[in-house]
Amino acid sequence: MATSTTAAKRAAASAKRAKDEVVAGGEEIAGEARDTATRVQREAGAIEESLTRGAEDLVATVGEKLRSVGVDTDRMADVAKEQATELQRLIEEEIRERPLRALGLAAAVGLFVGFLSAR
Repeated sequence: MATSTTAAKRAAASAKRAKDEVVAGGEEIAGEARDTATRVQREAGAIEESLTRGAEDLVATVGEKLRSVGVDTDRMADVAKEQATELQRLIEEEIRERPLRALGLAAAVGLFVGFLSAR
C-alpha cells in the first residue's frame, strides 16, 4: 500500500512539474511572439516609409520630366480630377437607375479579379 501511495505521489509530482514546464514554455513562446510582432511592425513601418519616399521621388521626377518637355502637369491634374468626378457621377447614376445590373457587373468583376489573383 505504501508503495502505491508513494508511486501516486511521484506521479502527481511529475504531472505537476510537466504542467509547470508547459505553462512556462507557453509563456516563453508568447513573449517571443510579442517580440517578433513588435519587430515586424517596426520593420513594416520602415518599409512603408521607404516606399512612400520612393513614390514621392518618382512623382517629383516624372513631374519635372513632363514640365521640361512643356507639359503642364497642373492642368493635367485638374483635367484628371474633372474626369474622375464625371466618372463617379456616371457610376452613381448607373447604380441608381439599374441597381441589379450594377450588382451583377460588380460580381463579375470580383470573380474575374479573384480568378486572376488565384493564378
